[in-house]
Amino acid sequence: MKTITTILFTLGLLLAGMLASAQSKSDKMYDVFANKDGVTSFSFSKDMIDAVDIDLGDDDEKNVTGDLNRIRFMSYNPEKGSLKGSEFTKKAIALLPGKYKKYKDDDEDSDAEIWLLGGKKKYTECHIFITNENQEGNCFVVSFFGDFNVNDIDKLEAQGRDMSE
Repeated sequence: MKTITTILFTLGLLLAGMLASAQSKSDKMYDVFANKDGVTSFSFSKDMIDAVDIDLGDDDEKNVTGDLNRIRFMSYNPEKGSLKGSEFTKKAIALLPGKYKKYKDDDEDSDAEIWLLGGKKKYTECHIFITNENQEGNCFVVSFFGDFNVNDIDKLEAQGRDMSE
């Protein structure tokens, strides 16, 4: 009986570990802001992405190839929340673990920051943070999760911006 209990306990720990590892480390960013004033968020699962056929490329050349498993979206309205727009963006970015790397954008006037998990052109996560110039204007985060290749990161940034409008 003691052996069966030990086996069940060990299996329970393994299952809990697998379930915990299935969640992205960046989900903390969404969890911290969940149910806060001024925050609206939703996500598309793989089934929804497949059903709606969200196209992240044009007809001539696919911008993103591979498996896209989930898309998350979060908007923040500073008029309803306690943070200014830029404060929200800084706090959200600070919640990303250190292994996420910022994409160096040549456009200094850009209102978007891209943070990636992966390397070169192959990624498992891409987070686009869009901050309004007006501190009272809405800010957005669009996150892509999966196992995908990005052929043109600038086009992906533009598509993330389009999704937030």
